[in-house]
Amino acid sequence: MFNFGNLGELMKQFKEIQENVAKAKEELAKEEVIVEVGGGMVKVITNGLGEVLDIEIDKSLLNEENYEILKDLLIAAINESNHRSKEVMSKKLTEAAGLPSNLGNLGLF
Repeated sequence: MFNFGNLGELMKQFKEIQENVAKAKEELAKEEVIVEVGGGMVKVITNGLGEVLDIEIDKSLLNEENYEILKDLLIAAINESNHRSKEVMSKKLTEAAGLPSNLGNLGLF
């Protein structure tokens, strides 16, 4: 993919990669990642960038006795949604940069 013989061509390719990555980030901002924990009692919805968009909580958890359970479920749901969002983001940005998919696992993005 890369032509190192011509600096002008290399700069053009780099600019294309930058544009592709910027476009991929825009797409990630629109993508939704939905995670449910506790048998669906807590749902966290994030975008592909890992930003929390919404949290849904089963009303049966909203009392003093269930406070610690709710807290633990929220932490689990948010952490899982962040993990999945990072996977989605890494894959999309690796593709946008024109890199082999196995480089996404290196944490470049």
